[in-house]
Amino acid sequence: MNKLDALSILEKLAEPAALNLPADASIGHHAEDQAYIYLLASGLALRCKYTEDGERQVCRVYRPGDFIGLEMLAVSDPSLVIETIAPSIIKRLPITRVQDAQHKDRLTQEAVMSLLATEVMDAQQLKISFGTGSAMRRICRFLLWASHKDQVSLPNREKLGNIIATTTETASRMIANLKREGALAKNPVLPTVMQINRAKLCKGAGETRQQSAA
Repeated sequence: MNKLDALSILEKLAEPAALNLPADASIGHHAEDQAYIYLLASGLALRCKYTEDGERQVCRVYRPGDFIGLEMLAVSDPSLVIETIAPSIIKRLPITRVQDAQHKDRLTQEAVMSLLATEVMDAQQLKISFGTGSAMRRICRFLLWASHKDQVSLPNREKLGNIIATTTETASRMIANLKREGALAKNPVLPTVMQINRAKLCKGAGETRQQSAA
């Protein structure tokens, strides 16, 4: 079963009302009540944990069409927190509803297993993409991955640095350089969204072609 078919099956289990969240919003410790799985309908989000020193460690970044916490059907980690990177719409799927559907419907069970397998592969690929190469290559890869129709919402510099494993200062400097080089430009209508020059970002990423957000 492909991802789109699996998404279509599980999306029917979502609550009618969605969460409409601004950037840098937190929906708390995901495992405390273990009540929901989340579907990111629009925007960008990350899952992270905080060390005893208060340092944020990014575990996974999500874009539209990704499920957050699907693995909570089997395991939990109360240290994990979900935070938005950009204004986001998030749909909630009650875990009990998903579990009931799994028991009663073979297709739902297949959809869950398919998405769990995809999640493992996606997480590994992002770890490689955002964690290897120079800081400039990593930031260009992230911007290409997060873009939609040649537009991208920039996270705050601290979270951007967390995502690509560099300092806030380095992330700020690289964004400034990309703007000077014309790889990023202001959107005249949406101040929080940047226009990307895909060719220039691909060159910076060291890739001939990059997949953007669905």
